[in-house]
Amino acid sequence: MKNAFWLFLLPLYSCLDQPDCVRTSDTALVIEFRKFLTGEKDTVVLFQVIAEGADSVFYAPGNEPDTLRGVAALLSVNPFQSETSYTFYFPGIERTLKVGYTREARLISEDCGSEIFYSALQVLETEFDSVRIVNTELTKNRLVNIEIYR
Repeated sequence: MKNAFWLFLLPLYSCLDQPDCVRTSDTALVIEFRKFLTGEKDTVVLFQVIAEGADSVFYAPGNEPDTLRGVAALLSVNPFQSETSYTFYFPGIERTLKVGYTREARLISEDCGSEIFYSALQVLETEFDSVRIVNTELTKNRLVNIEIYR
C-alpha cells in the first residue's frame, strides 16, 4: 500500500520541475484622466481614440460617446514600433498624445521562449495641458501609466 501511495505522487512531483511560463509584459497603456485643480479622478466623454498607423479604434466610432466616470482608459501600444501616437476625440475637440518606450526581448526559459518587455515610457509630444508619467513599465498588472490633467 505504501508503494502505491508513492506511485500516485510520482506524476505530481514530475510536474514540479517544469518551468513556469509566466509572462509579465503587456502592450496595455493605462491612462487616467484627473481634474487639474483637485487631482481627483475626472469624468471624461470620448467619441473615440485612434492609434496612428494602426487599424485599431478604441471606443466605438461614430456619434455614440463613451463616458469614463473616473475609470482609466485602456489603450494598446504598437508592439512593432518604439512609439505610438493617439488622437483623442472629445465632444467638439481633439487632442493628440505621442508616447515612446523601449522594447526589450527577454528570455523566459528555453521551453517557454521569450517576450517583449515595454519600459522607459515617456511622453514625446502632447496637446494636453498637463501630462504626468506615473509608471514607466507596461505590465499585466495594468497599473496607471499616465495621468492627464484637464
